[in-house]
Amino acid sequence: MIDRILGAAAQVLAERGYAGLSTNQVAARAGVSVGSLYRYFGDKNELIELLRARSSEDVLTQLTGALTAAVAMPAREGVRHVLATLVAALKRHRAVTAAMIDESPLGAHANILPEVERQLAQVTRIFVAVHAPDLPAAEAEARIHLAMGVTLNACLRIALQPSPGITEDRLIDLTADLLVLGLLPDPLTAR
Repeated sequence: MIDRILGAAAQVLAERGYAGLSTNQVAARAGVSVGSLYRYFGDKNELIELLRARSSEDVLTQLTGALTAAVAMPAREGVRHVLATLVAALKRHRAVTAAMIDESPLGAHANILPEVERQLAQVTRIFVAVHAPDLPAAEAEARIHLAMGVTLNACLRIALQPSPGITEDRLIDLTADLLVLGLLPDPLTAR
């Protein structure tokens, strides 16, 4: 029943956005009474929060697999693999991601991005340590800090606001090039 309600909520969210979503619409779409919906969820915010948590869990699962695979790849290829995986995961959860970023009242929900950023930052520290071991710690942290902003913003733009006339693959390639240049002092010598 919960999965059915959440599936309906995701559909309504995709069609109408956060502001246009109501528990009545979700219940109707799920084919349940509003009373049944309220047995599981106290209000719209609880419903959205569980959707956010499930989306976040899926994105993090996908990202973990990509990060694990990227460790064995050359630097540029690994970065690109992680970016492509993150873009695909954000696209798969487009409605929830967009609602959390664009429409949800400020402070009403935790955003999906801090969890993603924490995981990316941990692995990026390892990436920099492996590919640029002589980089001073303060410099490495500055580069990682900026790389997180570039990564998340670029992936969100690619997933949620695709650029007309430029393919997703090209945008991912450009972002990978930018990140490798920003993270490594000499990207040409990186493996």
